[in-house]
Amino acid sequence: MTREEEKRLIVLAAIIRLGGDGTKNQVLDEIERAELMKFSPSDLEQCATRDELYWRNDLAQIRRHLAAEGYISNQKWNHWLVTETGRSHFASLASRLGSQRQFHHFNPVALAAVTALASNHQISDDNALSGETALVEGQQTQRWTNTYERSPQLRAAAIRVHGLVCMGCGFNFETKYGAIGAGFIEVHHTKPISSLGGAASVDPTSDLVVLCSNCHSIVHRKRPSPLSLEALRTLVKNPA
Repeated sequence: MTREEEKRLIVLAAIIRLGGDGTKNQVLDEIERAELMKFSPSDLEQCATRDELYWRNDLAQIRRHLAAEGYISNQKWNHWLVTETGRSHFASLASRLGSQRQFHHFNPVALAAVTALASNHQISDDNALSGETALVEGQQTQRWTNTYERSPQLRAAAIRVHGLVCMGCGFNFETKYGAIGAGFIEVHHTKPISSLGGAASVDPTSDLVVLCSNCHSIVHRKRPSPLSLEALRTLVKNPA
């Protein structure tokens, strides 16, 4: 992985941590706050031509490269908005971290945070499959599934509205696990996607909630309809 690819990964990770959209200062501040980048002495020098630290100016240039290739959208002025292609680019770059032996811009904290984000930033799979068949030939298995499209923008909107604390039990992944849990929460559809009958309007305020993995699993223990948030909260307070 080249130095520029590492920087691309850092920029995309920060935007995704913010829900997929942020101003320049928000994204760069998130990189510094979450320690997503290892800074060299030269990174912390002031640019000769701008009243800005070198690393911030450098990553702004990386953002321009990402935008030119369609990984970041220019639809909103002064906003760094990651596209679907950008999310795929992020996942592709992150998949190579495991085979990397030396890093130019990653420290252990940043590496753990980006690796966790790559594993968890996709919207969760509640009711994503409707039936499954398998044909086994030797050691190979072929599967056919019905899948339902999910919007990363809705996930980002749900997190902006509800935050990153489980609405069922109050669990926070970052508080419990530190940097590796930062930015992680599961998004639950109060109305299963498979019941919508095709494309439908979803209100992140009323139709989506954020849950920890345990609560998310429990609400789906009741089939075919999941437990409501109110029922889940009652269960948490009074398991009997």
